[in-house]
Amino acid sequence: MKKSFTVLILIATILQINGQVEVTTITPPFKGSGGLSLDTVGNLYIADFGDFLGIGDGDGQPNVISKLDQDLIITEYATDFVGASGNDFDSNGVLYQSDIGVSTIYKIINGNRVFFSNSGISNPVGLVFDSNDNIYVCNCGNNTIRKITPSGVSTLFSSGTLYSCPNGITVDENDNLYVSNFSNGNIIKITTNGTPTLLNVTPGGSNGGPGNGHLDYHAGLRTLFIASMATSTIFYLNIDNTSDLEILAGTGVRGNNDGLASEATFSRPNGVAVTQSGDSIYINSAVPITDVPNVPLNPSLIRLITGVNELLSNTDFDTKEYQVKTYPNPVKNQFSIKASLYKDYNDLHIKLFDIQGKLIKEINTISTENQYLKVQLDISNFASGSYIYAVYNSQNQLFNAIIIKE
Repeated sequence: MKKSFTVLILIATILQINGQVEVTTITPPFKGSGGLSLDTVGNLYIADFGDFLGIGDGDGQPNVISKLDQDLIITEYATDFVGASGNDFDSNGVLYQSDIGVSTIYKIINGNRVFFSNSGISNPVGLVFDSNDNIYVCNCGNNTIRKITPSGVSTLFSSGTLYSCPNGITVDENDNLYVSNFSNGNIIKITTNGTPTLLNVTPGGSNGGPGNGHLDYHAGLRTLFIASMATSTIFYLNIDNTSDLEILAGTGVRGNNDGLASEATFSRPNGVAVTQSGDSIYINSAVPITDVPNVPLNPSLIRLITGVNELLSNTDFDTKEYQVKTYPNPVKNQFSIKASLYKDYNDLHIKLFDIQGKLIKEINTISTENQYLKVQLDISNFASGSYIYAVYNSQNQLFNAIIIKE
């Protein structure tokens, strides 16, 4: 029987749009120390790596993958893992899961763990799919990146001295990979031919680490978001300006205090999952704030970082260059978007998200004329509150903005 419990938090009353990045705890403590992934409708899947970093679990119970739905209800999604580490969805919506404890990659079918591959796999952590549904796996055990085709053919894809227990992995719109190391702070780019290049180094992860947890990429913002376990800090890195590694949230002091990003604290943050809008990021954070005994990781909390778009649009990603106008705002029933772009498009689409990153509405096949976009949206049936709209060309986000429904 699946276990479930409801999170008694009213997100709408906690998260307010005020132009600042904020951190909010959205679950009670539970076992969820592994990787995070979002499905297409915004449900979050949380792996349980285990209770301790230093030794295996001693409770004799299998580790699980949990699902956090849009009502903030947690249920058991799959079980029987020794150490559920990284995960990702293929193009058909099937979740694949690394098990570091048995050096195996599984897929989840109807809630059941199904063997996929262990060929060349050594203590796997993060995994990610490219646009052709090839899987790339971080082999912490032998400092390599493994490629597995949809048919299960496993080959060495990348190796070298830059890797030191590769841990997190993500992919951009051109199928370049990005890897974060556990045993040091290296952030590495891997081109499609397997060539690795060091982009930057998060602080505090030298001399044996630990360095980083996982990382995730948002195409519209062209930004990596990295969980630094060593410093209990969340960083971001623009892939077009990799010399500037910036702090998104966290003081560097271990804890689980909510509030403004500059004041909030984290404890060994590990999983990272960025919503489609790019404005919200899910992080898991350990409740224990000590390394004794055996570096405890569980219980864990899911934390939600909001207000990301406005921060980045005010710094590295100034959407004002598009001369965007959104009016009226606040909105009663309808609002208009007008924007001057650099070229004409015939395949734009607009997505509307709630403050948790859940997709509420989508409008497809929008065209521009003379490099000018003009569209009106009806949100008369939306509840009062704050929302985010984003304009896309294919999977690339051109710009976004926050609107408030009266």
